Amino acid sequence: MRRIFTLIFSVVIAMAVVAQVFTPVKREQRAVWASSYVSDWPSGAITEKNANTMRAACEKMLDTLHVNHMNAIYYHVRAMCDAMYNSAYEPWSSYVSGTRGKAPYFDPFELLVNEAHKRGIEVYAWVNPYRYSPKGHQWGQSEMDYVHTHPEWLMQDDYETVLNPGLPEVRQRIVDVCKDIITKYDVDGLVFDDYFYNQDGAPMALDADLYNAYKQGGGTLSQADWRRENVNQMVADVNNMVKATKPWVRFGIGPAGVACSAASVAQKYGVDPSPGTDWQYNQIYSDPMAWISRGTVDFLAPQVYWNTAGNYDEVTGWWGKIGKKFNRHVYISSYAVEGVKDGWGLDEYLNQVLILRNSMTNGVYGTVYFKYMTWRMLSGKIDGKGQALRHYLLQNVYKYRSLNPAVTWVQPPVHYGTVTNLRVDGDSLRWDAVDNVRYVAYAIPDSVPDSHFQCQPEYMIDMSYGNVQVIPPKKREGHRYAVTILDRWENEYAPVVAGAQVTPAPAPQLVFPAQDATIPELAMMSWQCDNPACTYTLQLASDETMNQIVANVQLDSTRVQLSTLSGIAPGKYYWRVIARGLNMTDSSSPVQSFTVERLKVTVPATGAVDVELTPTISCSDVNGDALYHFDISTLSSMATTHMAVDSKEPRITIPRYMLGGATTYYVRVTVTMGGVTATSDVSSFRTVEVIPAVPQYLNMNADGEMRFPSSIISFKPEEGATSLQVDIASSTSFPARSSYKGKLDPGVFDSPRLGDINGVGKLTPGKTYYVRARYAYNTVATGATAQYTDYSPVHSFVYTEAMPGDVNGDGVVDINDANILINAILGKPAVGNLDVDGNGSIDVADANMVINIILGK
Repeated sequence: MRRIFTLIFSVVIAMAVVAQVFTPVKREQRAVWASSYVSDWPSGAITEKNANTMRAACEKMLDTLHVNHMNAIYYHVRAMCDAMYNSAYEPWSSYVSGTRGKAPYFDPFELLVNEAHKRGIEVYAWVNPYRYSPKGHQWGQSEMDYVHTHPEWLMQDDYETVLNPGLPEVRQRIVDVCKDIITKYDVDGLVFDDYFYNQDGAPMALDADLYNAYKQGGGTLSQADWRRENVNQMVADVNNMVKATKPWVRFGIGPAGVACSAASVAQKYGVDPSPGTDWQYNQIYSDPMAWISRGTVDFLAPQVYWNTAGNYDEVTGWWGKIGKKFNRHVYISSYAVEGVKDGWGLDEYLNQVLILRNSMTNGVYGTVYFKYMTWRMLSGKIDGKGQALRHYLLQNVYKYRSLNPAVTWVQPPVHYGTVTNLRVDGDSLRWDAVDNVRYVAYAIPDSVPDSHFQCQPEYMIDMSYGNVQVIPPKKREGHRYAVTILDRWENEYAPVVAGAQVTPAPAPQLVFPAQDATIPELAMMSWQCDNPACTYTLQLASDETMNQIVANVQLDSTRVQLSTLSGIAPGKYYWRVIARGLNMTDSSSPVQSFTVERLKVTVPATGAVDVELTPTISCSDVNGDALYHFDISTLSSMATTHMAVDSKEPRITIPRYMLGGATTYYVRVTVTMGGVTATSDVSSFRTVEVIPAVPQYLNMNADGEMRFPSSIISFKPEEGATSLQVDIASSTSFPARSSYKGKLDPGVFDSPRLGDINGVGKLTPGKTYYVRARYAYNTVATGATAQYTDYSPVHSFVYTEAMPGDVNGDGVVDINDANILINAILGKPAVGNLDVDGNGSIDVADANMVINIILGK
C-alpha cells in the first residue's frame, strides 16, 4: 500500500509541475542585461565601414529576444562616467567608438530604442552612477573627462576610482545625466546596478574631510550611516527627477543578491532578516531597504547569482515579501553561466522560473538574465539531445507572450477607452494613433466565443508602440482581431474587435466588504457583474476622491484576496471596481469604504474572566475557503501548546474537560487561504473557578485484581481539573525514588498502559502495586499556583506479564484473539490457547474475558 501511495503522490507532483510549466502568465518581466562593456552589442567600435554590420547585429539581437518572447532589455548606456549615447555631460565611451570622447558612426542607443520598440520590447537605460575607472586608470583621452574638468569629484583607492557620493555636486551631476538620457530617448525604465562606494570597502580616510565637515555642521550619523545616506539621497533625487520629467519611466536598482541579513538592520525596517550574508551594506554602503521602504524606487532587481542548490528559493522568497510589504516590484537578476558547469543544466533555469512564479503572490514578478550573449549562446542536453537555453525556456515556460507587470501604486493621469477605426488592412491591423501609449493585439480563434475572451496571453499577437500590427501568417485565417490600449504604466484598457459596435460594460456591484465594514487582512473581496466576460480594475485608495491610490490592479475574476495586494496595512480604505470587456467601454461601481484590521481572536474578548469551561473561540472571518489553526497555551509566549485545533470555520468549541478552572489561557490563530498565511496577536481569557472532586476509579473495584502490560487504570473525569496525577508504587508510602508519578495531559483520565511505564516506577511481574490519584486545579485567589484535591482511596493490584487472552501467542491481546475465539465457538477451525478462563470449556465466557482485557477492564 505504501508503494502504491508513493507512486500516486509522485504522479500528482509531476502533474502539478507540468501544469506550472505550461500555465500561461499574462504579466511577467522577461529581460536581459546587455552591454558593449561585456561584449554583447556592439562588440567593438562602430565605424563607417562596419555600420551596416553593426546595425544588423543589433536587429538580430532584438529579433532573438522577440522570437523567444522576452519583453525587456536593460541596456548599458553609462559604464564609467562615459556615454554609449549622445550625452550632454560626458564623453562618448571607447566601448562603442574605440576612443574615449570620439563619437561612433551612429548613436547605438538611438538605434536600439527604435528597433526594440518596433518589436514591442521595452528598454531600460542601465547606468553605473558612480564608477569612473578601474585600478590604475584615470582615462583622460577626452577633454570632458572628470580628471580634467572635476578632479575634486574623484575618490580613488587601490581598487578603483569613483565619483565621491558625499559631494552634492556629484549627486546633481548624476541627476542631470539621468535626465539627459530619459529626455532624449523614449526609454521605459532607468536602472542602476550595484556600484556605489568603492567595491573594496573605501577606507574611511578617503572622505574623512567631508565627514568631519558634516559632523561640525551638527550631523549625528556615524560615517558608515552618513555614506549610506549620501547614496540614499542621490537615489531619492533621481527618482524625484524621473517622476517630474517622465513619470511613467520606471526607476529601479539591481543591488547585490543579499541585503538586510543583520538583525539590527532588519529591525529598523520592521522585516525579518534575509537569509545569507549581506556584504553590500558595510562595503559599498548600499542599503536597498532604504530605497524600497521610502518609495524612492519602482523596482529592485537583486543579483541572485547562484543556483537552487543553495538558498536561492529562500533569498528570492524574502525579496518577494519585501516587494509586497513596501508595494514595489521585484525582479530577480539571474546568472546565465558560461559553459557547462555542475548545477547549471537547463533544468536549473527552468526551476528558477518556477520558483519565482510561485513567489508572484509575494511580490516577485520576473527574471533579468545576465548577460545577453551568454543567455543567447547557452545550451545543454535534455534527454541526451542538445538544446539552446532560450529554446528550452520558450517551449516550457515562455510559450506565450507576456506583458510587463503593471505599476499598481500609481493612478495614471489619463484613463483611456478603446482604440478607434480598427480595421484589417491586407496582412496588417491598423487603427487611429493615441499619444504616448502602446497597444496589444490579439488574434481570437473563431471557435472561441466573445464571452470566453478576456485578453488571455495565449491569444496575444504582440505589444506595439505604433498603430500598425502585422498579423502572423498562421493567424490570418480563422481568427478575428482585437486591440487594446496599453498605457505607459502597463495598464490595459478595453479590447475592441474590428468593425464592432462598442457599448458600456455593466457597472459592477460591490458585495464584500459592505459599506464601512471592518475586515481582516486575509479577507476575500468580491463583487458582481452582469456580464461574465468582463475583466476588472480594482482600485483602493486612502482618500474618498480616489486620488491617493494604494492599489490599481487588473483582474479577470470577481474576487481577490486582500492580502495578495501589495502595501496593504491596517487602516481605512476606499474602493471601487471598473468593468470592461470585449467591445465594452469602462463602467465603474460606486466608491465604498472599509477598514482593515489585523487578524484577531474575537471571542472570548481578550482579558475576559469567568469564561465557561467549554467555550466557543472565534476569530475574524476571512470570507473564503480558509483553514483556521487555533493554538491554546497556558504561557503568554506560546512556547508550549495546551491544545491545537484545525477548523474550516472561524470558530471552534472546546470539548468538555480540556480546560481547567480559574486558569488563564492564551490563544493565537493562524489562517491560511490561497497560499497566504496570517497570524493574530495573542489573546487571553480566564476560565470560571471550578474545584474538582476527589478522583474516582472506573475500572478498579477490588484490591488484588490481576493487571497486565496492556492494562490501564481509568478515573472519572472531573470538570475544573488542570491535570490528573497518578501514583503507582510497590509500597503504600509511595516513595519518590521508586514510584511512578505521572502528570497526565489535559483531558486525559487514563494512566498509560502499565507495560509502557519505564524508568523510575517500571513495574516488575509478580509484585503487588498500589495506586492513588489526585486532581490539580487552580483558584482565582492562588492564580497559577497548583492546588490539589485529596487523594483517592488506595487500591492494589498484582502485575503479571502472563496475559490471559493471548490466544494466538503474539504477545498482545487484541481483536485477533477475540476473532479466533469467536470462530472456535461457532465451530470453525481454530488453533491457540482457547480456554482463556481455564474452566475446561471454550465458550462465550472466554470471549467476554478477552474483550474485557482489550478494553482494559
